[in-house]
Amino acid sequence: MKILFLSAWFPYPPDNGARIRAYNLIKGLAQENEVYLISLLQEDSNEENSRYLDNICEVVSLHNSHWFKPGGIKSLLGLFSSAPRSVVCTYDSRVTQAVLGAIDRIRPDVLIVSSLGMAHYVPGNLSVPSILDQHNCEYAVMKRAADKLPNGWNRWRAAAGWKKSARWEARMCKKFDVVTAVSEQDRQLMLQAAPNLLNLHILPNGVDTALYQPEQWSPEPKTLIYNGALTYSANLDAIKYYITDIYPHLADTGITLRVTGRHSGIDLQGVEKCPGVELIGYVDDIRDVLKKSAACVVPLREGGGSRLKILEAMAAGVPVISTAMGSEGIEATPGTHIITADSPKDFALAIKRVLGDQSLARSLSSNARLFVEQRYDWSTISTRLYDIANSLVGSARTHNRA
Repeated sequence: MKILFLSAWFPYPPDNGARIRAYNLIKGLAQENEVYLISLLQEDSNEENSRYLDNICEVVSLHNSHWFKPGGIKSLLGLFSSAPRSVVCTYDSRVTQAVLGAIDRIRPDVLIVSSLGMAHYVPGNLSVPSILDQHNCEYAVMKRAADKLPNGWNRWRAAAGWKKSARWEARMCKKFDVVTAVSEQDRQLMLQAAPNLLNLHILPNGVDTALYQPEQWSPEPKTLIYNGALTYSANLDAIKYYITDIYPHLADTGITLRVTGRHSGIDLQGVEKCPGVELIGYVDDIRDVLKKSAACVVPLREGGGSRLKILEAMAAGVPVISTAMGSEGIEATPGTHIITADSPKDFALAIKRVLGDQSLARSLSSNARLFVEQRYDWSTISTRLYDIANSLVGSARTHNRA
């Protein structure tokens, strides 16, 4: 089967959630199929890294991303468009032309679009069967952020924004033969925006368990990890919440939280000065930090989708403590695979409990590792996507013969 794969994030190196998902799905699909890639490039992307993809796909074309400029002319014109301003501002017609050219040249059996950020580059009424792989229910992420604002102009404006985005997201989803969501929660949220969306499958996030060796877990005492770039607002909010609300309950314990991921250009006032938080920055291999961590904490209060940071920690055998929202989309059993806590005091108590009870920590470690091996390995998930695509292609061929 020939697969044309469109990615909003250049998938190498696979160092954030979107890239990890795209890379591993391409890698899995490439086992028995020909995969062709059209991708956007980010500021931190290196086009020369295409050579690392040669063994799993053919890179057809790469295109620079255009970042949203709220005060720009195109953005202001977006106020009068049915599309969100960010879409109007960043649209590049050359990407659409590249997609049409690739379809004409390659004659793919199926088109897979990785994330809503590429959906508008796919023309409607294509003759090629198509799948939209949704990383998040985007409007729901915006709604959660809007709901946290105090009543007034800003909340009203944010509500208008998420409602417009919900209509756009529904419209984009309806262009595709199949849509996938990362969790049942996201599936239900999509159906709220597009009740008539029929072919909607769950395709969760995953982890390459073969890359992680839980027997190497050798934690340094009183050391926690949060593996997430602070350039993503949900991660920054989580760390600020940890510092202002959770850490005061831990200040006399000597516990240190190491935060990995990029944070350049971010206002870190109040973060850098916290004695219980150490900003590690970007690391080439998260496994080196994970294996030295006594627990992974995920105090998320916003965002969407499902958290690869949790799956990575579980694969590495590192116990996870999370808010209920942070563990959304992962069907882990609290107390068996993960510890969940939502109030600052309960979260701090959970940290103390896991760090102070080796038997509990070891139980969480082994249970969670087995759990992700059985349920969330990328090899299983990519096979599921192949089955969806193959069924879609088969039904299209049957329809064409009828």
